[in-house]
Amino acid sequence: METLKDSSSMNSRVNEILSEYGFESHPFLVGWYNDLVSEKFHLNYPPNTSACIIISQPSMYEKAFLPFLQQEFDPKVTRDPIDQCMVHYFSKVKNILSDVEVVSLHDFEVDPRRRPRILVQTAGHVSGAVRYYKPCDVQVEQRNNNFYPVCHHPRWGGWFALRGVLIFPGLEDSTLVRPQPPDLLSSGEAGEMLELYNLHWQDWRWRDVGCPEEKYSLAQIKYFETPPAERFKLIQDYLANNNPSQDESSS
Repeated sequence: METLKDSSSMNSRVNEILSEYGFESHPFLVGWYNDLVSEKFHLNYPPNTSACIIISQPSMYEKAFLPFLQQEFDPKVTRDPIDQCMVHYFSKVKNILSDVEVVSLHDFEVDPRRRPRILVQTAGHVSGAVRYYKPCDVQVEQRNNNFYPVCHHPRWGGWFALRGVLIFPGLEDSTLVRPQPPDLLSSGEAGEMLELYNLHWQDWRWRDVGCPEEKYSLAQIKYFETPPAERFKLIQDYLANNNPSQDESSS
C-alpha cells in the first residue's frame, strides 16, 4: 500500500513516475495558491493541503507525446491530441498511486462559467518552479496596458509548459517551506521577454530570454507552429512512417 508522509515524499514519488517522460513536478500548499488568487479561483481544500504543479520539459514531445501517439492516441476523440496526452500521463500517476486520493486539474479545463479550474502560472510561481512576470512588476512599455504576463523557468527559459496540478486532499503538511520563485532575469530582460511574448510570440524569441539549457526540437516547433486543424495531418504522417506492426511485417 502506497503511503505519502509529506509533500516532499509525494513530490519525489510523482517525479519518479513522470520524469522519464519529460515532466517535472514541484510541490506547493493550497493556501499559498489561494493567497494570490481571487476568491472565485480558490481551491476548496484546507490551506495545508499538498499539491504539485506538473511542467513539461523540452523533451516531453519525444519522450511522452510521440510514444502516446503510437500506443494510446484515439483519433475519434475530439479533444486536442496534446490534451489527450496530458490526461493519459496524469492518469498514470493516479493509477500508480491508487491507494491515495489524487485530484487532477488540467490547464485546459474550465468550470461551468468558462473560468479556468486552475491558474497554472500562479501555481508554478508559488511552487518556486518558475517566476511569474507581470507588466506592473518590470520595465516595459505597453499600449493600452494590455500585455499578458509570462513565466520564466530557470533551466528552460520559455521552452516549457505548465500542464496542470495534482492535489492530494488526504495529505496535509504544515512543514513545507515556501520557496522564493527564481529571480534570474534583470528587470530589462523580463521586460524584453514580456514585450516579445505579447508582440512577437509567433517567432519564438521570447522563449530564448535567459539562455535556456535546452529548446524544443525542430519537429516539436513544426507541430506547434501548425494550425490546430492541420495537426492531424502531421500525426497521420508520423504514424504512417512509425508503425511498429508495419516494421515487424517488413522485417
